[in-house]
Amino acid sequence: MMGNRSRLELGPLEQGPLERFDQDDWRALTDRVRQIAADIFAVPLDGLTAESSPESIASWDSLNHLSLVLALEQEWSIQFSPEEMEELLSIAKIVSVVAEKSLER
Repeated sequence: MMGNRSRLELGPLEQGPLERFDQDDWRALTDRVRQIAADIFAVPLDGLTAESSPESIASWDSLNHLSLVLALEQEWSIQFSPEEMEELLSIAKIVSVVAEKSLER
């Protein structure tokens, strides 16, 4: 289950500005990203791991990817560039990018 994973398993936090996130903040962010993704992709929350991607989630198609991006932007009042949208291809990457963007605000 995701709650037992360390921050390092979820993204590159060992260096840079993301190390400002403590374990509880990182877990809360990860849990919320997973919940949003589970809702959009209509999959059980337990079925989403840090490695979940379009290759492992059948319903992660281009339309649902756009829905995910829009939901993330709305949830955190952030905006992704087209390049960033293309990079959001795993739960771990999404959490990392959302964390970075939330620090920019």
